[in-house]
Amino acid sequence: PYPIEQVETVNVQEVRPVTHKALMLTEDENIVEIEVIVQYRVVSAKDYLFNVTDPDDTLRQATESSLRETVGTSKMDGVLTSERTRVSADTKKLIQEIVDRYETGLTVINVNMQNAQPPAEVQSAFEDVIKAREDQERSKNKAQAYFNEVIEKVKGASDKLREEAEA
Repeated sequence: PYPIEQVETVNVQEVRPVTHKALMLTEDENIVEIEVIVQYRVVSAKDYLFNVTDPDDTLRQATESSLRETVGTSKMDGVLTSERTRVSADTKKLIQEIVDRYETGLTVINVNMQNAQPPAEVQSAFEDVIKAREDQERSKNKAQAYFNEVIEKVKGASDKLREEAEA
């Protein structure tokens, strides 16, 4: 009919994925290759259909922007190892803020960091750095064990001398 013209149905139960992979610069001026998968769902069909021309593309752009901001304020070692969970959580929060600001009708369910590594061109150098750190840690542990052993021997000898002197 005339005022309606067409009907578009939107599945609001479906969880949809968006994958983003890019090279990014970290706070300590290193380049990392990151791949994330954003899972999202439509929560408002009206906003999804009428507020933004292409809400899925808006989400893709928000994902890239948020990920670049989060990675850009993080150190490379953290992004590659211990801070992956924080990077994912911060990225999710920023994406949600952006899509809410644009009233896209989307909600971000999860951001999974699939891969984070240095670019292939420097992978071997990065592996050398990791090996050097492991060697450094192993040497520290060996030195600490030797220190503890020597201290115990000296304490034992001093206790023995003290007992002999008292006798």
